[in-house]
Amino acid sequence: MARATYTMTECKSAINRVNGMGFAWSLNPYRGCVHACAYCYARATHLHLGMNADDDFDTKIQVKANIVEVLRRELARPGWKHEEIAIGTATDPYQPIEGKLRLTQEIITALADYATPANIVTKSPLVIRDIDELCRLDERAGVRVSMTITTLDRDVWRVMEPGTAPPNQRLRALKMLADAGIHCGVYIAPVMPRITDSEQSLRALMLAAKEAGASYIWAGPLRLAPDVREH
Repeated sequence: MARATYTMTECKSAINRVNGMGFAWSLNPYRGCVHACAYCYARATHLHLGMNADDDFDTKIQVKANIVEVLRRELARPGWKHEEIAIGTATDPYQPIEGKLRLTQEIITALADYATPANIVTKSPLVIRDIDELCRLDERAGVRVSMTITTLDRDVWRVMEPGTAPPNQRLRALKMLADAGIHCGVYIAPVMPRITDSEQSLRALMLAAKEAGASYIWAGPLRLAPDVREH
């Protein structure tokens, strides 16, 4: 994989209104993702930045450097209703650069300070770094952590998700979250036709998730937007 470059940007808003989904607000501290998942629907969003859905998405990452400051202003508004915010709906909030920048960690702290619930979606074991802050958020407002795991097959994983942690590491992180009392589960997304959709594959993954302490499972089929299909 090519080496990633990071561009610091400033955002005007941290949380974004979402229509037609199971949540009203979303938040993404990064644009682009070095996890380089071949099927990622968010690849198409890089076209809006004048870049491509191929290597640019994997290697040209934009960082919303001021997102914590902007978020705190938004949460402090008198009209804020403390609705749940989905974190990581487009790109992973715990991709490797988060280990250095700690934007997601500071976001969780801000949400706890303002008693705002969250649903975090990630493929990274780095989430366990923030267990203490997640527990504080859970006590004050509630939090769910959804670990995305598409397959237990290491050969498929290497091809489809080359920049991610192995499935067994994600399951280990899930167990640590569950043991800490955090409500967590597994997203099997996407389910890939003729690759990961056999009963044997899905059953094995569901049993592994249950053993790791998942309290729910959600699955979604592969969806390919035009530019993602070409990639």
